[in-house]
Order: sequence, then C-alpha cells, then structure tokens
Amino acid sequence: MLDPTFRGDQMALTVDGIFSLMPELFLPEKAQGLTVSVYYQVTGEGGGDYTCLIENGAFSMKREAKPDATSVVVIGAEDWIALNEGKLDPMQAFMTGKLKGTGDLGLLQKFPKFFKKPQKESGPVKPLKDLVPARLALAGTGIKVTVGAESWGDGAEVSGEEAALRGLVCGISDPGPALLGGQIRYTGDMSLLRKAWKTWSAEPEITFPDTPGGKALATLRKRYKGGASGTLEVKVDGVPYRLDFSPEGLSVRPGEVEGGAALGISDADFAALNAGKLNLVAALLGGAITVKGDMSQVAAYTAHFDADVNPAQGLLESMPERFNAEKAGDLEAAVGYQIDDLGYTLFIRNGACLVFPRLMKPCDTLLKAKADDFIAMSTGTLNAQEAFMTGKIQIEGDPLLMQKVAKSFKRPEA
Repeated sequence: MLDPTFRGDQMALTVDGIFSLMPELFLPEKAQGLTVSVYYQVTGEGGGDYTCLIENGAFSMKREAKPDATSVVVIGAEDWIALNEGKLDPMQAFMTGKLKGTGDLGLLQKFPKFFKKPQKESGPVKPLKDLVPARLALAGTGIKVTVGAESWGDGAEVSGEEAALRGLVCGISDPGPALLGGQIRYTGDMSLLRKAWKTWSAEPEITFPDTPGGKALATLRKRYKGGASGTLEVKVDGVPYRLDFSPEGLSVRPGEVEGGAALGISDADFAALNAGKLNLVAALLGGAITVKGDMSQVAAYTAHFDADVNPAQGLLESMPERFNAEKAGDLEAAVGYQIDDLGYTLFIRNGACLVFPRLMKPCDTLLKAKADDFIAMSTGTLNAQEAFMTGKIQIEGDPLLMQKVAKSFKRPEA
C-alpha cells in the first residue's frame, strides 16, 4: 500500500484514483530482482479488485482479482481512502481488523518503500510574536522589526514583507537581495543589520519535517565532527537544503546551491544513511542516491559526521529478522514497547512478525524501560527476572505473555 501521507493533488481522492497514480510513483531501483504481487480487495461502494505486480523492477497494475498473490489485502473503500489521506493509522487499521492481510505480511510492510513519497510538510510555523522577540534577544543589537501594524524591539527599524523578514530573522535569507528588491526596508546603521544577520545565520531557526529524514537533518549540526570546508546541497524528497561546512562548524538551512555539488535522496534513505544502515557506495551504484558534481567530494563530506545510531531503536527494528516462527507457534499478540521516548508496537500473527515505529494502545502487553536497561536485557547482560523485580523494566498487562513473546526471538549479539 502507498505511504499513509499520500495525497492525490490532481484529482478527487477515490479508490481508483489512488491506484491509477501508483505506476508514476513507483521506484524501480528499489525493486530490482524482485517478483511479487499484491492483491487489494477493496470492498463497498467505489471499491473493486486491484492487483499490483512487480517483476524485476517493472511495475504494472491490473483491475482484476488474484487470490494466489504473494500478499492479499482486504479493506473497505472508505477505510482505504482514509488510510491514504492519513486519517486512518495503518497499524490501528490492522489491529482493529479494518485492514486484513494474508500471505507475506512482511511484503505488505515493505511495499510503501517501492513508491515515491509526497513532499513532506514541515511542522507548524512559529507565530511572529513568539519568533521575533526571541531572535532579537539572540542578536542583542538595537533593531526594531515591523510587520504591518506590529512591531518588536527598539532601535533602527527594519520593515517589509512578512516572508522576507521571517527569512531574515530566522537566519535563512541574506538581507541583500530583499533590500535591493524592496521586500525589506531599513534606514539605520547597516553595520547593526550585518551584525544581527551574522548571529542569526550562525544559529538559524529552522523547522524540519516531522519525518525520519527530517529528524536526521535536525541532528546534522550536533553530529558534525568538523574538519570540512565547502558547500553541499542535499535534496531530501525533492526539498533542497544548503550545508555550509567550515572546520569549526556546520550551517544547515533550506535553499539550493547554485552550480555546486548536490546529493539527491529519498527521506527514508537519508534517515538510513545517517543511521549507518545504508552504504553510500552501494546506494550510489543502486541509484538510491543521485549526485551532481564531484562524486568523491560529496562522499568525503559524509565522513565528517558521527552516525545517528540509537541502539535501542536498532534492537526494536531488528525484531522481524530475529523472529523464530517455530518457537512462536500459534502465538498471536500485539506487544507495546516504551523505551525512553521511543514507542514501538510489535504484531505476531499467523507465524509472521511486524514492527511499527509507534506505540498503539491498547496492547495485549506493554514493556517500559530505560534504553540502557532494555539493551542490557535484550543482549543478556541483565537478567530479565532481576530487571523486573528491581523495577528496571515494567510490564503492563500480561507478564506471562511477555515471557512467551521474548522466547520467540533470537538474542542479538551483545
């Protein structure tokens, strides 16, 4: 199924419209060597039978039934539309029976990765009344900012269009072009404005998308090890970001780099690259990353960052690979994990295991722990019973069920 944030901007969202757009959103490089089929039985008014076929990187969609497909999905038309509008959580749909899957459930979980995702919107924009005073305090210069009838600060006045002033105080847009174009007006000592801009641009106020790739972008500055010089454009899901490197620090802000080196990558692959789960060379050879300019220079920049690795997250996400269906037997459960601020839900059903990066309630059983204790228990350096008795882990729900679940997985290496 498509990513739950999918939207058909060029047509009214209908079941047929969603499936009609799938061929143009397909990413053939993601499915090389793969031959699978997914049959969607969409019930109710406006529904129908749709079979998606992938054969060695080629995608086709037929409006027909295929009960012997690799994976079969049964879902109501209203629920399918709600799922693709982002109004229905896929995990909740699975838990409540609105979405029923048979066959290879692991394929259903991976299927969205074979399609382009729409451009992600960033988080909510800060109101000017909250943004401007904080940015003026950061600059510490005698400047007054005026937008329409509202003003903040004291001193030399800078006024003009909201978008241009927001870009200025956020440290994203150099004031020069806006001053020349008339979007910004300033009558004071230009050295004051230059000083403020230097401070704002050194610590830009940026809202990154609330996606795995957006979260990775937000951590780049603190993970930068120093030592590089130059500028690189990183285009994540089509949105360009400008990275300005100096030996001492890194500046990240939206925008293109004219004529410079550029790297293009999907949101999911950018997150994987930053977590050390995606090899840069393999991604380049496989077409997951596109490069403009000197490839060796682009590759060299990546060596100046520490990997954004969360061991607890890695353990949770590796559970499908460590699942032992034989030991699980006929076990069926929805298991929640709350590890520090990480929330995950694990489903075991029909001899298959799926994991989702969010916590859904109610669960059949829920484990809560600090990351260090969860890692120690998972790798065997902390006895599970001792951890439970001392309160290092807490179980809500059925503790015996949690024991059965634990026995269904191979232990990761310490």
